[in-house]
Amino acid sequence: MKFKELNFRVIALILALFVFATATYFAPEKSDQVKLTSTYPATVCPAIGNKVSSIAALTNSKVNRRLVDGRSKILKPGKSSVIALSKDAVLVEGNAGTAITFANNGWKSVVPCSVSNGTQWFVGGSGALTSKSYLYIVNSGFSQSLVDLEVFTPNGALEPKSVSIPQNSTKKLSVDSLVPGEDVIVIGVKTQSGRVSSYLFDERKKGLRSLGADFIAPIGSSSKKVTISAISGLTGKLVTQSNSVSHAMRVLVPGKIDANVSVTINSNDGNFIPVGLAELKVKSQRVLNIPLTFAPTNQAFSIIIDSDQPLLASVLSTFNYGKSSEIAWATAADDLAKWSVNLTGSRPTLTFSSKKINVSISATGINGKKITKTITGSNFATWRPPVGLNRLQITANKKGISGGVIFLPDAGGIGSSYIPMNNGANLETASEPIADASVITRG
Repeated sequence: MKFKELNFRVIALILALFVFATATYFAPEKSDQVKLTSTYPATVCPAIGNKVSSIAALTNSKVNRRLVDGRSKILKPGKSSVIALSKDAVLVEGNAGTAITFANNGWKSVVPCSVSNGTQWFVGGSGALTSKSYLYIVNSGFSQSLVDLEVFTPNGALEPKSVSIPQNSTKKLSVDSLVPGEDVIVIGVKTQSGRVSSYLFDERKKGLRSLGADFIAPIGSSSKKVTISAISGLTGKLVTQSNSVSHAMRVLVPGKIDANVSVTINSNDGNFIPVGLAELKVKSQRVLNIPLTFAPTNQAFSIIIDSDQPLLASVLSTFNYGKSSEIAWATAADDLAKWSVNLTGSRPTLTFSSKKINVSISATGINGKKITKTITGSNFATWRPPVGLNRLQITANKKGISGGVIFLPDAGGIGSSYIPMNNGANLETASEPIADASVITRG
């Protein structure tokens, strides 16, 4: 009896193995059924309007583009890598390079063209008496979009406001209408529907006198570690008795738990923790503005913020060039991998932050010559090219490096601005099903 029972079990096992082998043979392979495609999403380059001279600089002259003007619907190839902007934003076909908007009107303002991943934070701006700031919300799609605006002040969060944007258009909102009289603010733009990119342009005036202007680069999300890698003092011929600069850090913990924060300043002179910033208490949902009285004033530096709760941060630099004024906003930088831009002949200072810095630079100067450079160091490093640059590509050879770009005027100018080395768009991967006749019959 036991022998027959054993034989039955052996036969059952053999049959099960046969069925499994047959099913495996005839089953379609996963790789045959799913095709992976990787693309860069289109980005939007903002236009200020108001007769302000501005351009969008692309890394490739053949990249398709169209105006976001309510009429244009087809992306068309261009003939130039530089697009003159008037009053309408430009939608740029997705590509590996980062497009940039440059604006000049006595002041200088530079911002990466970008695409929203659902939420964009702007740590900066003002609704005070001197503010002439505007929030630009660009709907580059062909259906109406809806966003929620969340505004935070030193007294806490305001009631969210919903804003609809017609298809293929830009809505321009005065910041002082959102937060009248508030000087220290943070604005969050959360997309509920549609394809939206937002930009905050911060301009200050006292009567007819300009106090400076700059874009505030958007931040995608809060983080427990924030690196603001490009902040500058006055350098070279800008160091005079009539010129000065001051810095202030703005911080928000958007969650509901207070944060314990530590701030480190890195420069070519080393790193240090300013007095009072080793164990800083930051209340949740209340914007905190901190004067950086110990920050360097005659060289570039970076700030690293460590927190036990996710936060957002930026640094406002206020420059006085004799009787003229300028402002520049520095925001958080992502981890650097590969970043390429068209600098249109600018000669900025590049900055890098990490415990171990190792980056490769490949550029084309305005004289047409190729420039290659490897930057290494610890904590903080800077490099300024010998001539103005057109094409620039930076590759991080180690993980955990962040970078930024500082635009300062030559002697006699007043334009100042910063941008982080953040990609305007990240590579997106999606699966694409394909037909496979072998599922039905092999051979």
